[in-house]
Amino acid sequence: MSSYRLYGMGSPNVVKVVIALEELGQSYDFAHVNVFQGEQRESWFLDLNPNGKVPVLVEQREQGDFVLFESGAIMDWLASRHGAFGGESEDERALVRQWLAFQMANTGPIFGNAIHFSFATRECPYGQNRFTIELRKLLKVIERRLSKADYLAGNYSIADMALWPWIRTLEMFFADDLQSPALRRWFAQVEARPAVAAAVARMDTIGKLDRESRRAASPEQLDRYFGRVAWQD
Repeated sequence: MSSYRLYGMGSPNVVKVVIALEELGQSYDFAHVNVFQGEQRESWFLDLNPNGKVPVLVEQREQGDFVLFESGAIMDWLASRHGAFGGESEDERALVRQWLAFQMANTGPIFGNAIHFSFATRECPYGQNRFTIELRKLLKVIERRLSKADYLAGNYSIADMALWPWIRTLEMFFADDLQSPALRRWFAQVEARPAVAAAVARMDTIGKLDRESRRAASPEQLDRYFGRVAWQD
């Protein structure tokens, strides 16, 4: 039996944890959460993450399970626990955490909102324009960094694992903005890693479940998921 159970869907924040588990050679069970129909708001899931978000990682222990949510915290913990991809020296660890924090605080929220306003609603041009402008600013930051280093923190790390799925997802909506040379070189390098290929193959299957779940969801459920109406707990 695997010691890890990962609760999630096919979103970038879940994919990056799967990449980390694959890179670290850890076995894990994947529990699909039907977010479109509100499974993440059920009491059993809120016991795992009171914020009702995926991913959640559970390490099954004899003395009691260890539960961790927030993808950045999960990845930092995995790198520390297994002694890889988190930086070897104190300075290297700081750089990895710096770029991991950059992803969590900047590219995750901005890229996510840019995508949201591109397909979940087209009735708010201000939101769409604002987050598209911010997205392009962040891509320039990333390009500037990658023009000076092979990877975000110098060596391949959890920071790259965290950013890569977001760039992959952006290709469906903002492909024209992703053509800068250093970014394309970095993206191809990460994509070519066997562990990343294994993660993508597994998560593409999960993505099919997500699409089926979304098609089966009612209009009211989709309104709640996309934040057009409030959840009624």
